[in-house]
Amino acid sequence: MIVWLNGPFGGGKTTTAAELDALLPEVVVFDPEQIGGVIAPTLGAVEPVPDFQDWRPWRELVVAALVSLDRYTDRTVVAPQTVVVEQYWNEIMSGLAAADVEVRAFTLDSTPEEHERRIAGDTVTSATLEEIKIHDGSVGWRRHRAADYRAALPWLAERTEVIDTTLLRPAEVAKEITGRIGLSATPS
Repeated sequence: MIVWLNGPFGGGKTTTAAELDALLPEVVVFDPEQIGGVIAPTLGAVEPVPDFQDWRPWRELVVAALVSLDRYTDRTVVAPQTVVVEQYWNEIMSGLAAADVEVRAFTLDSTPEEHERRIAGDTVTSATLEEIKIHDGSVGWRRHRAADYRAALPWLAERTEVIDTTLLRPAEVAKEITGRIGLSATPS
């Protein structure tokens, strides 16, 4: 099974994925963003894009990697990645469905004020080098993309399970997801 964590850029997906990894022994975490970093040196000169998700090969490679990891590890694969372009989401989900891979998709939402607080307090950067050059670092990138996330929320709410994380710590969000997918947490 794939557990996809969507949500705003800088909203806590990666932190929640780490909490799920610590909580569930049968989980592996795979960050689809890493594929963007791998293909950027090759495709950046061929077809410059503002976001690596705009490259069709990124979407195809994400599907291929998740299918392979699902089959190879026989574990739940947690994929923390914001996707706010509906066509791209549909391509990825269709590819996983065609491979007969079960997906539980969650959108980790929060109020815009809480999202801004998290962005301002985050010292970890996950933006690519190109994004940093364009958008004054990960803080700027995350702020720049907040409106894209908000615009996508209506269709995300139809296709994913939305969890309001405004008042929840990442460990609490992870426990909520664990309960929803029916996996047992490691006793503390």
